[in-house]
Amino acid sequence: MQNNKPHIDLKDIYVDGVDTLKRAQGLKQLVFGKGGLKGYEIPILKGASFSAKPGDRIGIVGRNGSGKSSLLKVIAGIYPPKSGIVDVCGSIAPLISMGIGFENDFTGRHNIKVGLLYSNRFYDYSIDMEEKIIEFSELGEKIDTPIKGYSSGMLARLSFSIAVFQNPDILLLDEVFATGDADFREKSIKLMREKFSSVPISILVTHSPEIILEMCNRCVWMEDGKVKMEGTTKNVISEYDHNSYIKFSALEEKGLEYVSSP
Repeated sequence: MQNNKPHIDLKDIYVDGVDTLKRAQGLKQLVFGKGGLKGYEIPILKGASFSAKPGDRIGIVGRNGSGKSSLLKVIAGIYPPKSGIVDVCGSIAPLISMGIGFENDFTGRHNIKVGLLYSNRFYDYSIDMEEKIIEFSELGEKIDTPIKGYSSGMLARLSFSIAVFQNPDILLLDEVFATGDADFREKSIKLMREKFSSVPISILVTHSPEIILEMCNRCVWMEDGKVKMEGTTKNVISEYDHNSYIKFSALEEKGLEYVSSP
């Protein structure tokens, strides 16, 4: 019998040499008649398997280049696998690469629609949603200017605001807690805590074990494009720490504090 509940089931996934913006270009050519984007190579997934069901709050850890973000992008449908089985059921709100899929010559207001389109949630669009996104982003009059003039912080605000006002079955977060200025980050963290606990399936990629221990009930350790270990947050974080993969200097540069698991 087919399982229609929100779920994720990835089996033996391989990904290599994908143009990261190919999908975005295709969507925009279809809807707006524009394109001309250039992509780049992504880290490789080498037979990664992963699953999630309603109630899962999953934190993903691993060194840079281990495949953490690539795994999220396979789930979101951004990266097509070279081989393997992808079974994902449910609407998805991806907070993965800030601004990916946006059109630089469009205004922030116009890119709200692009962002919803890119995450397959365009049918959720309404004037009321648009106004909530603009208000939360704190962009003011800048919302009606082309985003090519936005700072990285402004672009992060817009990307985050578009994603957070969706009501998905699956929420994908990648280092969103390190974006924006201090006040906006504090406001974002508060809202994301609420969203993270209310969405059926939530998945978070972060270099902060403290956040995973606090917010997640499962943890996955990625290494060399594969899932090296999965289990309870305390067990996986403890093993990850024991193997000396936590880089304290890198955490300090990001303004994050590492708290060793008991």
